[in-house]
Amino acid sequence: MTAASVHIYGPSFSNFVRTVMLVCEEKELAYSVGLEVAGKKVAFKSEQHLGLHPFGKIPVLLDKGLILPETASICRYLDTDKKLQPDKCLDFAKHDALCALISIDIDRVLVREYLLEFAFPKGENNSVRFDVVKEVQPKATATLAIIERMLGEESALAAKQFSIADALLAPILHYISCLPAGFNLLTDFPKVEKYLADLMTRPSCQKVLIAKKL
Repeated sequence: MTAASVHIYGPSFSNFVRTVMLVCEEKELAYSVGLEVAGKKVAFKSEQHLGLHPFGKIPVLLDKGLILPETASICRYLDTDKKLQPDKCLDFAKHDALCALISIDIDRVLVREYLLEFAFPKGENNSVRFDVVKEVQPKATATLAIIERMLGEESALAAKQFSIADALLAPILHYISCLPAGFNLLTDFPKVEKYLADLMTRPSCQKVLIAKKL
């Protein structure tokens, strides 16, 4: 990695923070990550955090005075030589649209509505509300079916070159693969399973996507 270092403000378990970490690994950029700024703790949603991101979201990239919010924008900024994005204008636009679909629609269902119940249970005594999980499962399954279809089409996913879209999707799918039997919905989607398995052969994914049961 290069001597220059960027800081990713946010917890390393966040799928979006992990996306930026993957891009840094692929670009061989030295980076630090955590809820600190200039060595001092900055509490989530605090006034200082809101100074970094007006809506108190993560991640935020800090680089030599630059304060840059929003995951996809951060990734495009870090990809200065455009190696993680298509060259041709039309392909670039399609990749950009795919990144938006993943970071907005796919993330909302698979992370915000499905995975977060396992990561931060809201049931009695911090237990998982399995009734809520089962209610969301059909929508999560339908979303994975969309990804399965995308993998069968010509898209930036599963291309020869690792892309920002891959960096956005990989942490989400990896977290689902860590769920217990009956909730790891990837087992019903062979193309998605193979896609994740192929990604996990990359050193960046092996380093960032730490196997952790939710």
